[in-house]
Amino acid sequence: MLDFRRDFEAHARQQYPREACGVVVDGKYWRCRNIADEPTQDFVLDPWDYAVASFYGKVEAIVHSHPQGGDASDVDCRSCSGTQVPWHIWSMPDDEWITVNP
Repeated sequence: MLDFRRDFEAHARQQYPREACGVVVDGKYWRCRNIADEPTQDFVLDPWDYAVASFYGKVEAIVHSHPQGGDASDVDCRSCSGTQVPWHIWSMPDDEWITVNP
């Protein structure tokens, strides 16, 4: 298992039923606040949290949870392409990791 996954899973459990989100910088998971208007349905990374994490190194991936399960959405896929980094999604009920590449 990739090291960041265990840290992210703990974060996602704490945030449930909200979507948890964060970034991977130099192989380590950085928690970010989800500032979405409907955090149980969507996520928006707090730009301040993202900026602080990126200060410590290159953002290698975006990570978020799907508390109700499911594959990557069309929005996830389009957004991943826009960020030009992989997106890792943890489908909580299935305990399954999904990776979307740009």
